[in-house]
Amino acid sequence: MSTATARPEATLPPGTPVITGWSAVSPYGIGREEFAAGVRAGAKTAVKADAGLGPLPSSDVCTVPGFDIQEQLGPRGTAKMDRLTALALVASDGLLLDADGNRAVATDELTGVVLGITMGSLENVTDFLRQSYTNARPFYVDAGRIPFGSLNHAAGATAIRHDLKGPNTTVAGGRVSGLLALNYARRLMSQGRATKYLVGSAEEFSAAHAWFEHTATASGDPAPLLGEGCGLFLVEHAEAAERPPLAAVLSVETRVDIDNDPGAAVTACARRALQRAGVDAGEVWAAVPCAAPTAAGRAEHEALAALVPADALSRVPSMELLGDTSAASASFQIAAVLAVAEADADSRGRIALVSAVDRDGAVAAAVLRLMGEQR
Repeated sequence: MSTATARPEATLPPGTPVITGWSAVSPYGIGREEFAAGVRAGAKTAVKADAGLGPLPSSDVCTVPGFDIQEQLGPRGTAKMDRLTALALVASDGLLLDADGNRAVATDELTGVVLGITMGSLENVTDFLRQSYTNARPFYVDAGRIPFGSLNHAAGATAIRHDLKGPNTTVAGGRVSGLLALNYARRLMSQGRATKYLVGSAEEFSAAHAWFEHTATASGDPAPLLGEGCGLFLVEHAEAAERPPLAAVLSVETRVDIDNDPGAAVTACARRALQRAGVDAGEVWAAVPCAAPTAAGRAEHEALAALVPADALSRVPSMELLGDTSAASASFQIAAVLAVAEADADSRGRIALVSAVDRDGAVAAAVLRLMGEQR
């Protein structure tokens, strides 16, 4: 076990980004509490797919239970809304609003949004394209779906819903996109272009996504068990944070595996992230890989196992419990660390290492110092 000692918030250098709040819409349910309880219990989330989804490559899925767009967001403006946008909006409500729907978190003119995705709503895009081929004329399509087909729609809709006027960005990076989004927010905040950020990533489950992942599965890899959801965090400067910090973002590092050696890429990325954070690999209290069901995912786990203390990899339950949540995975990994730390008094001041790999060779790692839950 790590012998790292706790560090008080006052020792954080000025400008250090800190996470002061989080929310999740996940296969465990809607809300932070449901996610935290599910993670701590190590509960599985796989269920039989709804017959309404049509033919699927796998009968098991890890979807958000009972998620109905109009029930969650009301009928206005949601008739043609894609699931990805709805997941992001519900998660943003959970982050910024109280149980009565009133604003619980103060924002200003420089509060931004950065959301990580894979390809947006694949179901919406394929449905729209199908109409152009199967309807009487190629232009007889549902024009109302066009806005929802843009990659940046979910991030834009989140900003509009909560009147957030700071930098608004979408990062399309697959499994690493949650960490790419965190790094993007960190950089813009350090340049004074944003005072605080809603940071996270989202992925929707759909038949189109299921078949896409099925056809992309490499020979010898298991059929993917797909999940979905959205994880969001409120990131502020340590010295200006209006709420006690839950974790300090010490560093975020990225790499591209150009040598077809994901293990080496993960090792180099994690070592560099730890070096930038000023901590040793032996200090890592919790290490959380993305658990991608691929050769790269297995190499990632092996690389971390060779780098950090043995018990660090078992402190947070595997993300396999949530299924392959694609773009949402890195945000769920961070949320899982915070959920476990919240229930463990020994976590205060400890170091967490979160990593992710994607099929295109993207690699990322983030180092967090856990500050402890203070409610």
